[in-house]
Amino acid sequence: MPGQDLHEVLLDLSRCNACSGCSGVCPEIFGWDEDMERPYLRRHFATHDEVREAIALCPKRCISAEGWPEEDY
Repeated sequence: MPGQDLHEVLLDLSRCNACSGCSGVCPEIFGWDEDMERPYLRRHFATHDEVREAIALCPKRCISAEGWPEEDY
């Protein structure tokens, strides 16, 4: 499992179904744009522990982190 190094968080809005789960479980990383009805990144870098739950929760798999294999989610 990756350590506590910071990695770039990637958010593919073309796949997003606007469930808002990411902003609900990780509000320090993901914000919610009321006008666009889509999440946005408040922080572009995070540790594995900070975003693991949001990545696992995403039904459309539109959240990932640079350098982490999918099985680590």
